[in-house]
Amino acid sequence: MYRMLLVFSNSKKFPNFHLADYFIGAWFDLITIALFFFPFLILTYIPLPDKLEKGRRLIKSPVFYCTVLLVFVFNAWDVAYFSYTAKRTSFDYFVYMLTNTETSSLAGDFILEFWWLIVAFVVSILLVARFYRKVDYPVLQWKEKRHWISFVFILGMSVLIGRGGFQLKPIGIIEATNYSSLENAPAVLNSAFTLVKTWNMKGVEEKKYFNDAELNAIFNPIQQSNPQAFLPQQTNVCFILLESFGTMYCGPNSPESYTPFLDSILSQSFFFEDAIANSRTSMDAVPSVVSSIPAYTNESFILSSYSANQFQGIPSVLKQSGYYSAFFHGASNGSMRFDGFTSAAGFDAYYGRNEYPNDAHFDGNWGIEDHHMLQFSIDEMNRFKQPFFSMIFTLSSHHPYTIPSEYKSKVKHGPEPLCATISYVDFALKEFWQEAKKQAWFKNTLFVFCADHVGPTQRRDRHSLNWTYRIPIGFYHASMNLPKAKQGKVFQQIDIMPTLIDLLGIKTDYYAFGTSYFSNKSMPKMICEQGNLISFEKNNKGILNTVWNEQMKGKRSSHEQQIIRQMKALYQHYTHDLISNQMTPTKRK
Repeated sequence: MYRMLLVFSNSKKFPNFHLADYFIGAWFDLITIALFFFPFLILTYIPLPDKLEKGRRLIKSPVFYCTVLLVFVFNAWDVAYFSYTAKRTSFDYFVYMLTNTETSSLAGDFILEFWWLIVAFVVSILLVARFYRKVDYPVLQWKEKRHWISFVFILGMSVLIGRGGFQLKPIGIIEATNYSSLENAPAVLNSAFTLVKTWNMKGVEEKKYFNDAELNAIFNPIQQSNPQAFLPQQTNVCFILLESFGTMYCGPNSPESYTPFLDSILSQSFFFEDAIANSRTSMDAVPSVVSSIPAYTNESFILSSYSANQFQGIPSVLKQSGYYSAFFHGASNGSMRFDGFTSAAGFDAYYGRNEYPNDAHFDGNWGIEDHHMLQFSIDEMNRFKQPFFSMIFTLSSHHPYTIPSEYKSKVKHGPEPLCATISYVDFALKEFWQEAKKQAWFKNTLFVFCADHVGPTQRRDRHSLNWTYRIPIGFYHASMNLPKAKQGKVFQQIDIMPTLIDLLGIKTDYYAFGTSYFSNKSMPKMICEQGNLISFEKNNKGILNTVWNEQMKGKRSSHEQQIIRQMKALYQHYTHDLISNQMTPTKRK
């Protein structure tokens, strides 16, 4: 009922909500029931001695009604607040509304505006109460073996339904986009579900360093592209995201490179020697490179309540120009919830271990071995309608660093196990490249190479900030028409999306925290490390870092003050836009 109230009262936001979406929502409702009513099910179906039956009856009804009230309150609340937030309530937002000083002053207006919702709430409670009184629950005998079997079965099914099935991880908020569209995902979800999935996650705290005019004068994430003429119109894109390929062990200018093939390609590319990752994890890297959403919080965007926001990605922007898009990752579907995120970001297809045709190529740990998955991606790209955007995320250079038997004698070993697996992936990339060059689409394809993050290391000499975040990023096209990056230009993962749009010559507005290489707007290349905002810049002395947090005191140089001012503007936009769900150009107009 509350889903229908939500859809009808926000009909303009759900113009394409169909019956299929309602049934998908019913599945999320069933998951929610299994989670919230688990204590009630235990009380109802556990066999007890006769002397405890009276106690069961006394406790069972209050537990049931309290649970119903809790679930219904959450969902009724959201019918009202969705009009303002455009997303399902998360635990952090629920607490924010309860503790916000403005909430009490707005309560009267809300009651007047949504009086009908109060009526619906009361009616729904009365209907459930009437249904509950008519149900005859079985009396389960303490000594009956079959009753214990029934109890175990019911609890087992509740656990299975509560986690959403047999997949790797319990179903989360972002999975709604796997089954429905990004636009309809809020209606597919229910607020009790989103609250229980976010109750232990600390959301961002909104910052207010500048007024709106001053803030947008410093930086505005709504940007306009600056189309370049280096490439033909409708150029394909193949983005290869490399697991743990930090500059310490790869890249043309790396002191200890294990990737001679990749280095040979990057040396002919629009290559950034001084590039940084915006995070330390794969789960944070994908939003950074796909959607220019950095990891400025302690929790991953993919796992957070903000993953239910409306946001852009390279695929959704390119789709406006007729691009088909696909994401390849050889891990089991559901791994790190990439399938859910990529669906929300606008990818048309997802190819994981489930879609790979031969499970004999499973490495026994993470997924399909890279040399097989890379070749498989070529076969699939040959079927794509052009222009296409494909993204391939490798996985073999990850603990436990498994190397296929046929490559063990070929790889170059180093001081850490990671080195040999990076060497193996380099061989896989070479084979991929040799096969890709034979395809008709190769000469009309822009290749993007980027590491997701720096791999783990035990070396004391590689734990500085610069080694911890420094990665290779490069753009390659067979025409060799791309420019050469300026020496000393620091580039970051969240700059990829804006730069790619410019390189493809697309005229559009987009939302991004990064800036294009071709933009005249210079912003700090920034990460967030344990509550500190840290910028990276280069001068003749090397990479310099400016570190700031709200507790820091003391004098700063005028240059540092300017950097900090820009970092604060980025962070203010970040906190405000995540909380208020304003992460697309249209959201802020």
